[in-house]
This record gives sequence, structure tokens and C-alpha cells, in this order.
Amino acid sequence: MAFAFRGASPGHRGPMKALAGKAASALARTGLLGAMEAVDRATDRVGILAYHRIDEPEAEPDLDPGLISATPDEFRAQMEVIAAHYTAISLEELVSAHSEGRPLPPRAVLLTFDDGYQDFAKNAWPVLQGLGLPAVLFVPTDFPDNPGPGFWWDRLHCALARTHERGIEVEGVGHLDITNVAQRRAAHRVLRTRAKTLPHAEAIDWLDQMIDRLADIPPLHRVLGWNALRDLARSGLSVCSHGHSHALCNRLPSDELMNDLVTSKSRIEVEMGDVAPPPVIAYPASACDAKVYRAVEEANYALAFGGERGVNRLPLASPFDLARMPVIRYGTALFRAQLRPSVARLGRMLIDRRA
Repeated sequence: MAFAFRGASPGHRGPMKALAGKAASALARTGLLGAMEAVDRATDRVGILAYHRIDEPEAEPDLDPGLISATPDEFRAQMEVIAAHYTAISLEELVSAHSEGRPLPPRAVLLTFDDGYQDFAKNAWPVLQGLGLPAVLFVPTDFPDNPGPGFWWDRLHCALARTHERGIEVEGVGHLDITNVAQRRAAHRVLRTRAKTLPHAEAIDWLDQMIDRLADIPPLHRVLGWNALRDLARSGLSVCSHGHSHALCNRLPSDELMNDLVTSKSRIEVEMGDVAPPPVIAYPASACDAKVYRAVEEANYALAFGGERGVNRLPLASPFDLARMPVIRYGTALFRAQLRPSVARLGRMLIDRRA
């Protein structure tokens, strides 16, 4: 599930993104951006980048294109920036820095990926390996090798794309026109937002009914299997929890939340075996609150990646709500600029309230 970072509304994201891009390009042209990077020797900061899919939009037209963080070419360019100007750290380095007070290298960056889509192995990992960059993949542990229908946001996208309906009536929302592509994308956003307000089980039932009303769709399961994940882990990837059922943690009753957290943690330990990483979790859709933080700590996770955007400082003030910066199809200058604490406001303009 894509990000739901706390901050600006999606209606303002386009103009803000364009403005931020121009500002970042100006910084790059004048050399100021490079100068900021060159003089940065701080060892108490880490920027955590968050990706979903790395693919061409036309490669999997049935899947939600809004989950594409970068095309393969864009991703390679971004990773070349990291390799040239930053230090990509491993998950173990971050956990040690937190638990043992160890300093981080200057310009430290942690590369993270959510959901475990198959395109990670095809398009992202070869680039990361070629450049010697460690990374973390957060996987919802009920999905590998489970021949289910796929993630609900992909199914909703597919149903809207394939439907012959020109409009739908949605209780609590009203009438939605879905005649053209723009209207269907707008409807996807509205339905996604509505689903996030419901308890998890109710949301899934509501979405299933909605999808069935729209169209018959094929299975859309695209999550890597455990054998593939173990192979990636043996070649250096950290495979970690993204919950078990990919439920929004703050939409689960306390007992179901604890069961989901414990089950996912245990499944990672069992399936990964001797290549199991430190126990960390990225909240699905970044959905978290004080109740969730307490549950994660009680379930014995070391760290958790949350919903604020920004650069983290050591010692970590909120180890169960680490800030991340989602990558959302933008250019190299803006990609570099968001990693600078002094221009972090540029990144805040790009917050993407996705499902």
C-alpha cells in the first residue's frame, strides 16, 4: 500500500512539486547543492528513502501506476547519485547506531522498499548490487506464496480500468463519474480515501463488493515468493516485516494488532532463518499512532518506520516512528535536494497521500 504521510493535501501536490523542482534545479545549477553535500560531515543523521514499485507504467497496466516510485532509468540515475554523493548504510548499521550509540558515516542514507513486488528483483536489486548499495525490503508476510487476488489498490485500479460503467453511486461518497481515465483516477483516490477511514475487515469487505460491481478482473498477485526472498537475502538484502495482512495498524482492534505484529515477526524469523535481519517493521500505509507504537514495542521490534517525512537524527527521539521520504517520480535535482536537512521543506511539499 502506498504512503499516507502526514502533511499537505494531494490537491496541492502538483503545483508544489513543480515549484520545488524548479528551486532544486536552481540549487543544482549554481553549485550550492553540491557544496552542501561536500561540506556535510555530520554523523548523527540518516535520510531514509522509501520506494514502492520500480517499473515502466505500461509493463503491468492492470496494476495501479500510482505505486511506481521510479522507472528503471530514473531509479538507476538516483542510485548513481547515492553512490557518488552519499553513503548507503545497512539496516544493521542503523540498528547499531540506535542501540549502541555508534556514529553513522557522513551523508548516511537507508534505502527501503515496500510491499515486495516482483519488479524489485527484476529492476531494482541488480542496480543496487551493481553499485554495492545495501537495502531493506518490507514484505507483508501473508502474501509470499499465497495465491490470493493481489493487493486491493491494484484490484480497484484494474476494476475501474476495465469497467463498462460510466458512473457509480457510493454510499457515504455520492456519485462518481468514471467515463474517462482522469475521472477513474479521481474515483480511485476517493474510494481509497474512504477505505482508509473504515476498520480493516469492514474496509476489505466494502472494497470487494465495490470491485465486484465494477468488473471481472484477473488475479493480480505480484509479490515475491519466500524462495526468491531468501535468495535476495543471501545476496545482501534485508527482508523485513510490513505487517502480516497489510492491514492499517491503526484500524485494527488491539488484540488483532498484536496478533498481526507477532505473526509477521515470527514469519520473517522462520522463513529467513540464518539470514533474518534485526526485527523492524514498516507500517502499512504509514498508519500509526500512540497505541501502535506501544504494541510494536511490546512485540519486541527494534525499530519501526512511520508516517512523518524528514531526516532522522541520533539519538532517535521516536524509534517506533522513524521518518522516511517517499520517492514519487521526480527529477535528480529534487531527489538530491530532499536529502538536505537545510532544504527539507522542499520534500515536505511532495507528500503524497496515497492509499
